[in-house]
Amino acid sequence: MPRLKENERNQLIGMICGGVSVSTVAHHFNVTRRTVYVTLQRERATGSQKDRPRRLSRRKTTDREDTFIRLSHLRDRFKTAGQTTAEINNIRQNNPISKWTVLRRLKTCGLRARRPACRTRLTPYNIRNRLDWARIHSFWPRQVWNNREPYDFR
Repeated sequence: MPRLKENERNQLIGMICGGVSVSTVAHHFNVTRRTVYVTLQRERATGSQKDRPRRLSRRKTTDREDTFIRLSHLRDRFKTAGQTTAEINNIRQNNPISKWTVLRRLKTCGLRARRPACRTRLTPYNIRNRLDWARIHSFWPRQVWNNREPYDFR
């Protein structure tokens, strides 16, 4: 449901004072009747229909910890957010943070937490075989590699 702007609230109160029914006003502004009643109640109680100030949540990390997060990921690009979270939570045991907090701090710095790809290591035998295959097939015509035209191997 859309939030009413201040001028719409003024119009809403004017329409109610003008004798228009609450249902009609709610339909006109595409809000529920409860929204109309709450707006009227707030206007009568405070004399104003402005929004009350909202409480902003405090940041869990300090600027120094944000710098630590950033630098630790610049030093080790494949560090996961969970690893960084564990490091910070070991330091500050009374007020732990989540890995999502670390991800948000990295995003504000323009970084991303990465994780190394899990692959099987190539043995020297496999490396030699792959290199031999590549040398043998490096002289194949371009059509074979692009698969655009059928190639006759005769």
